[in-house]
Amino acid sequence: MTRDRPAPPDRCLRLRTRAERDAFGAATHYARVHDLSEPPESAYLEALPEARREIRRRLVRGLLRGRPAGLPDHCVLGPDPDAEAIPDCPSPLPRLTADRLRSLVAPTSDGRRLLALLPFPASETVLVAPIAVRHGYDRYRFAGPVYRWSADADEPAAVEHAHPIDLVPLLEREGAFADADQADRIRGELAESVANLALARLAGAVQAGAIDDSDATASSLERIASGVRSADRATAFERIVTDGHPFHPAGKIRRGTTPAEGLAYAPEFTDRIDLRFVAIERADAKETRADGSDRLTDRLLATFEGLERALERAIPAGRTPDEYAIVPVHPLQFHRTIPDRYAGRIDDGRVVPLPDYARGVTPQLNLRTVVPFGTADGPLPHLKLAIPVQTTNVVRTLSPHAVTNGPQVTDVLRAIDRRESFGTLGFLAEPAATCYHPPGGPHPDGEGFDDARHLSGLVRTNPAAHRLVPDGAVPVVASSLVASDPATGRPLVCELIDQFRRADQVTMPDVGAAKPSLAADRTDEAALEFIERYAAVVVPEQLSLLCEYGIALESHLQNSLIVVDRATATPLATLVRDLGGIRVHRNRLASHGLSIDPYPDSDLDADGEADLHRKLYYALFQNHLAELVATVAHAYGVDERACWERIRAQCDRAFERVRAEGVAPDERIARDERALFEAPATHKALTAMRLQGKRHEYVTSEVSNPLSRAGRERIEPSGSPRASESESE
Repeated sequence: MTRDRPAPPDRCLRLRTRAERDAFGAATHYARVHDLSEPPESAYLEALPEARREIRRRLVRGLLRGRPAGLPDHCVLGPDPDAEAIPDCPSPLPRLTADRLRSLVAPTSDGRRLLALLPFPASETVLVAPIAVRHGYDRYRFAGPVYRWSADADEPAAVEHAHPIDLVPLLEREGAFADADQADRIRGELAESVANLALARLAGAVQAGAIDDSDATASSLERIASGVRSADRATAFERIVTDGHPFHPAGKIRRGTTPAEGLAYAPEFTDRIDLRFVAIERADAKETRADGSDRLTDRLLATFEGLERALERAIPAGRTPDEYAIVPVHPLQFHRTIPDRYAGRIDDGRVVPLPDYARGVTPQLNLRTVVPFGTADGPLPHLKLAIPVQTTNVVRTLSPHAVTNGPQVTDVLRAIDRRESFGTLGFLAEPAATCYHPPGGPHPDGEGFDDARHLSGLVRTNPAAHRLVPDGAVPVVASSLVASDPATGRPLVCELIDQFRRADQVTMPDVGAAKPSLAADRTDEAALEFIERYAAVVVPEQLSLLCEYGIALESHLQNSLIVVDRATATPLATLVRDLGGIRVHRNRLASHGLSIDPYPDSDLDADGEADLHRKLYYALFQNHLAELVATVAHAYGVDERACWERIRAQCDRAFERVRAEGVAPDERIARDERALFEAPATHKALTAMRLQGKRHEYVTSEVSNPLSRAGRERIEPSGSPRASESESE
């Protein structure tokens, strides 16, 4: 397809940060190769302003929702602010007059625009954010630019063209950071997120150009699965997620890589990287596997033809292949980390890189999980690798905890699935893993632990092989549903809802009887029906697993794959991956004769029931469902409160079913129920955690809970589709 060239920028945009300057050459090269603009650098320069706005919005939203330590609380004023509504403290709020605020409101057609005021007393400054919609869990959608007002200013000034790093000094003066080093770190992460987001936006145009839109009858599912190149159909949907974490202000950092390496290894830019392999002397390797499963080495040898011969060529003379375990290795690790970190062990033959063997794989959206290309019968397993790269808050290595715990959790979940025969909830098993682990093993606080987590890998079941994926269905990562379809620019979930509406008949096992197609002019009904059916395959059995067995899955957008019928776009089931992030209440599990023996100091062990609730309720409801519902309500003008009423009904039915089956004490079910529906809800404040440099220790805040009546009343109803934030700014 031929694409129009964007017009060059009408002014010379200043590259504000080192990150933007570092990415400039890579972006120019990428635009030139793919013929995106003339001159080629203009594509990146045009993407930068919106990237700055988006990261700034994520930061300000995170400050409003997370209420970081050191900052006074914000306030939200109605559509017609008066002097009495403005708090009399802290300074400088008393000097921000109602007349000045009214000039910023310019109400929308329904007259419901709100204003959020976030004061910075030490700087005598207030950030004023016009709010078009307050979604569930106080997820704000801004209407136009954020304004900055200072005590010595006559009028508030828009920060539309400001860079998010300009807000760092305000936060520093309030003592919001753990220390000066953390302030510098956040300044760098914000700058890098802007640069990477602008670069990633170029990939969307390239993906759109690769999709064949000549067949008007083809669905978005078919166009993406066949047009976005990848090792298999499901992985294509990973590649369209270009914006990173949906609300983390550092959601696009890839610290430890250059922009050129991003082009080489990130899924939005490439469908193929070279998987490498390293052998470890078995005396220095920790090999784990689930009951009845092959070792990781055996799985690799069976999957990759020629790997055993490559091993024979590489090992020292006099040694045999059976003396070594094999670990799959990301090319960044293979060429950068392995030669330096394991130099002595390479010299004495305990660690043996295989220099002349590589196989093509597609990276998934988390960078470190890869899907092999191949001609073998049946779906090939996925491989989770260690990479020396920080995304959001954590360097994505693979610890001995994951290597030890993954196969054990796989055994437990398989046992539960055999008992329960779940109809809509599946788990992607992690049946085998290996890491470098000398005799005695490293302690997390001891010498050698980094060596263990930098040379490790595990195998994961391909979702296409799961029993809950029938012929004619495809597993779609939930993150892609709130991402844009490259061909249309609309959220993918909207394309699915439109297909769902056009279907002659929609059926859903164990959810409801067949229903006639919905009229073309009643998209609101189709959207609500889709949300109800989506919730029916995502919510009930996860709540049952929590109540009965004490297992809280980390089923956020990135970890959840929705099995979708390709013909009708009907959600059929949910598959949850990444077993290392779950929480297990050992007493609840033991009451069913099941147990685990995790690696020392594992986060897997739930610290009481509240830990279970934080894990599942944040991941599933605040991250996953809240983002999906906000996207649908915004796109279609659907009353979001009706969406949450239907989700609440699914929750109620799940708890009622658990009670009726008598599989858990009533008191326990009541506690789990209260924790889910309590108002306000507990929010995992990612921005506040990042300001304080916390990785695993939660920082929480309170937000409205749309699963409660009071929380739904706080949601701003939308009567019609609204302009996007980027358009309104």
